[in-house]
Amino acid sequence: MRITNKSMNNTMLRNLNQGLGRLDRFQQQLATGKRVLLPSDDPASVTSIMQLKSSLVENEQYIKNVDDAYSWMDSTDTVFDSITNVLHRARELTVYSATDSLSHSDRQTIADEIEQLFGNVLQLANSTHGGKYLFSGQMTTTLPFHRVSTDPSSEDYMQITYQGGYRDYQNPDNPRDLASLNVEIGVGSELAINAINADNRDGEVTEHLFTPVFDILHNLHHSLKTGDTGSLGTSDLAELDVVFDQILSHRSETGAKMNRVELSRERLTDLKLNLSKLLSNARDVDVTEAIMHLKAEENVYRTALSVGARIIQPSLVDFLR
Repeated sequence: MRITNKSMNNTMLRNLNQGLGRLDRFQQQLATGKRVLLPSDDPASVTSIMQLKSSLVENEQYIKNVDDAYSWMDSTDTVFDSITNVLHRARELTVYSATDSLSHSDRQTIADEIEQLFGNVLQLANSTHGGKYLFSGQMTTTLPFHRVSTDPSSEDYMQITYQGGYRDYQNPDNPRDLASLNVEIGVGSELAINAINADNRDGEVTEHLFTPVFDILHNLHHSLKTGDTGSLGTSDLAELDVVFDQILSHRSETGAKMNRVELSRERLTDLKLNLSKLLSNARDVDVTEAIMHLKAEENVYRTALSVGARIIQPSLVDFLR
């Protein structure tokens, strides 16, 4: 095959361009810290990299869900703590007033404080977290508890109605369960982060968490107003202890859920580290190896330029001019 100056020049330019391309690839790897910049760089690794990135994004969302769930339940526990303090105070007042030695005005003063405790419980029952009601089930934008009457002189002033979400046992085929506020904290793992407090079993929505508290405070207020010391020292006090135990049970359940969420976060954090390590192994460049290749390609390119300078020599045509 006849070798011409043109063919030699073309070969030289092609080799220079290929060498410059390899040099540019190593420079980009070192500049970005990534071994795989294009799917063509390593087609076998691209699928793995995409799957790992997707798993990391999913894991990050689960961590966010867990943090939100813990924050929600921490606010719930704070409310339960306040309710516990209210019940403690109500019990102190009940024991103190369950005697005939108090005057009518003294009982009226205690009744007024019980009424204020009632209002405090109503405020706590309508507590919010991030603009959402804690105890309204999935209906987080609906005020859950309302007074039947807003007139302080009315007999219904210390009566409460519930307007939040509930679990419908009356219609078992109903797919809508508005009582439970669920958060996904893992693959196929959901957790009800709210205190499930209402259901419909006999055609009427019944609230089980705060209604007993409202009822006992209402009964205490009525007994104090009427001077019924017998009820204060027996049935009212016994009912107060039952309600207190119920609140402690709800608080204990919330605490158990918070422990589960903490364990889930630890597991998700460990998983994030493992996925990040796998992604780094599949995608990131070995800096030492890349520098070695870069230096080698620099030498090759410089040598190619030196050789090319020798190839481009005057031809016979130059002497025929």
